[in-house]
Amino acid sequence: MYVVDLHNHTKFSYDGSNTPEEIIENAIHAGVNVIGITDHQFTIGNNLSAYYEYIQRCKIKYSDKIKILCGLEIGTRPAPPEALPKATEMFDYVLFECLDDTRAMDFYEFIEWRRLFKCKAGLAHTDIFKLGEMYGLDIIKVLRNNNIFWELNTSGNYMYYYDFLTNEKKQQLIRDGKIPVSIGSDTHCIAEYRKKQIRRANELLQKLNIPLP
Repeated sequence: MYVVDLHNHTKFSYDGSNTPEEIIENAIHAGVNVIGITDHQFTIGNNLSAYYEYIQRCKIKYSDKIKILCGLEIGTRPAPPEALPKATEMFDYVLFECLDDTRAMDFYEFIEWRRLFKCKAGLAHTDIFKLGEMYGLDIIKVLRNNNIFWELNTSGNYMYYYDFLTNEKKQQLIRDGKIPVSIGSDTHCIAEYRKKQIRRANELLQKLNIPLP
């Protein structure tokens, strides 16, 4: 089975406990094929170039053992800095968090802003079905038309993940809607890494033929 985990935090984040190398080596030990580093944008601040270059060095160091992607988690409560699209042009992807939160930036504003990003973009910590109801939208169509993928967060803190595991109707909507879905452990400390949950989510998406980003 091909195992992907695209949401991990390191000491570049205020709440990360491990170095990028420790996160990567833990993923290798857990049998992960692709690991994404997604530290918090508001913690890194103006040091995005140093962060990016560090992850590039890790890509080279571990190139014979695992595929590493450089991502960034972007807060939306309130709206993030306008300079981010330009600053992340070389990144592999970005994750926008919590867009279903009442404190988040307006979704229509977000869609216009997302179009400025040249890298791939996904929604983390977001129940997209709830988000669609909030705005009265065919949310899957909106995500597909704007090249936005959805993340299944396996950290245990988000009920939409558990719902999706057993809700065949929602599974079919995602499959038929042909939007990519990523999987993220949202790891902040390797001692709490949820290997079983990551493998279960990957297995489900592969069984349903739902594409990764």
